[in-house]
Amino acid sequence: MAKSSKQVVLITGGAMGQGRTHAVAFAKAGFDIVLIDMLEPENEIFKETIELVRDAGGEVLALQANICSTPEVEAAFAQAWETFGRLDVVVANAGIINFGYTWELSDEQVERALAVNLEGTWRTDKYAAIYMRKQGYGRIINISSVSGLKGTAQLATYCMTKFGIIGLTKTLALELQSEGLPIYCNVVCPTKVRTPMCETESYVDFVNSTMGKSFTSWQEMFEDEKNPGGLKFLNPEDVTDMVLWLAESEAATKFNGREIVVDRGAML
Repeated sequence: MAKSSKQVVLITGGAMGQGRTHAVAFAKAGFDIVLIDMLEPENEIFKETIELVRDAGGEVLALQANICSTPEVEAAFAQAWETFGRLDVVVANAGIINFGYTWELSDEQVERALAVNLEGTWRTDKYAAIYMRKQGYGRIINISSVSGLKGTAQLATYCMTKFGIIGLTKTLALELQSEGLPIYCNVVCPTKVRTPMCETESYVDFVNSTMGKSFTSWQEMFEDEKNPGGLKFLNPEDVTDMVLWLAESEAATKFNGREIVVDRGAML
């Protein structure tokens, strides 16, 4: 194992959406990239991301792994370490969303959200901490949501897991800080983002139901921003800019265990 001369970032949920924009931006910033996703690297969507990262100048290790599985996450981190010899940054980006009033939710919906969003982030953070403590430094960036800061009707599973990610972040930051190592753990809380997660009929139905809208498609929903008082969505790059700042900036070392809200004023 030869240690890479470049910084290395590992991103979960790296095949598409926000994971893709993170990966490309890190590659442009001079990082080598480890991408973990449920999709196989041979999948056309994942292949496109891999090519975009390479075009941006990054070497990429693409791995299929389920963040709900400890053996798979452990193996993915081990392979990343074996390949690059370092892990400077870990971005726990993978997540899912489902909808329904609390009294309508099934056990399966709740268990799935907990397994992916909360336990998956814990599992990612666990192995990030193990390797960063081994090398003596690093930055862990979790992704929560403004729904981790306030309740949202019909988003009980999303809110409970995103609240939990903030609690996990603060606890891990405190634990790492007590060891005196320069390892920082923070969490980004975006509002709605233009990603495939929002480009679904179920998401449009959720918006119509909770916000009194009558959109017939996600394209129409995204266009609403042009109207007075319309919905405000972030572009994926808006969140990526904050993630990259937390990963690279010297000023970001003054943040630890903090939730960073990127919301276009939605929480005011």
